[in-house]
Amino acid sequence: MATRSDDSEFPMGVQLLRFQEEIADACSKATDQFSATAGKALPATLEELGSVLSILYRLACCSWGCPGGDHTLEWMTGRLVNQACGSYRLLRAGLYDESLVLTRSIGEVANLLCLFKNGPTELSAWKTASRSERLNNFGPAAVRKKIEKLGTIVPSIDKERYQKLCEVGAHPVPGFAPGHYTGTGRPILSGIMQETGVFVCTTELGYAVAVAAIWLIEPLGPPQEMKQLLFAKVVALMQSLGAFTILNYEEMNASALQQHATPH
Repeated sequence: MATRSDDSEFPMGVQLLRFQEEIADACSKATDQFSATAGKALPATLEELGSVLSILYRLACCSWGCPGGDHTLEWMTGRLVNQACGSYRLLRAGLYDESLVLTRSIGEVANLLCLFKNGPTELSAWKTASRSERLNNFGPAAVRKKIEKLGTIVPSIDKERYQKLCEVGAHPVPGFAPGHYTGTGRPILSGIMQETGVFVCTTELGYAVAVAAIWLIEPLGPPQEMKQLLFAKVVALMQSLGAFTILNYEEMNASALQQHATPH
């Protein structure tokens, strides 16, 4: 990367876009190598995530027979799969905050599906709602409150997790450095693999996909053997998730840096 003293060498125009693609490709290769050997949790999460998405992909495409109807849930499933693949592509390129933006969207789908499954009239109300009604009655906060009022289940993505995903990935927050997963607080503008970023984004993506998929098993009605396989893979995905999450990575990084700096 060019420095401030040689601005004439810094890419401009389409060359900047090509440069970004080059460093994204290099970061993706480094991420793949790291992910394959980084302990047990990370490779296991990626394996189970791929299996769950494989089944959801086919459910979205009516691969086991088309049930007819308006395909609302199939389209939501397809949206989930696309967002998950996009989130994974971004985390491989070192765009961790941006990966979490898409993961947050999957979390919104997860909570909607949770509400539809547990509130018998909510899906019909959502389908027929006007835009203003949908924004007021089915926005992220409204959906969480509706789930809580049911009294039998908690939101798949709770308020604390959703707010953290918003602050890290989506909403501008004063003093918040982009791409900071090293524990130093220093901003990093993509293309550089950060181990904590890989851990956090993979864990959050796996969690969001799992808690969304669990509510699709019955409504989409796959064959019994695929229903059982999807349930087993969702459970395996949840059990594989690592320790670094959106809720604790800053504290875990700070603790690790402190231990490294402490004389032994």
